[in-house]
Amino acid sequence: MADKAANAKDFGAMLALAWENSPSFICSNDDYIYCLFPADDTKVKWVEASLTFPDGSLDKKEIDAVKAIALLVEELKVLPTYGVITIVTTKAQLDEVASRLAKLT
Repeated sequence: MADKAANAKDFGAMLALAWENSPSFICSNDDYIYCLFPADDTKVKWVEASLTFPDGSLDKKEIDAVKAIALLVEELKVLPTYGVITIVTTKAQLDEVASRLAKLT
């Protein structure tokens, strides 16, 4: 099992990929950071990843496009329970989310 610092580094790289690849989805709340993005330009395979706080556990899967859409719908259903806007839509928000990773090192 990788340690928190290694997981934070790996997830940081995935966040950068998610931000650079379109379409993608990134959200963050007190409990976890989540991202979903295409694995390559074909958009046939997608990467779903989440990093949980405070334990720093990392979950990463490669899935097909149909499953990615289904998982996105499920994630969107859960977000309102957190009571705040958690979807990352600006570079400033991305930087804020990425800075949370430093807390795990």
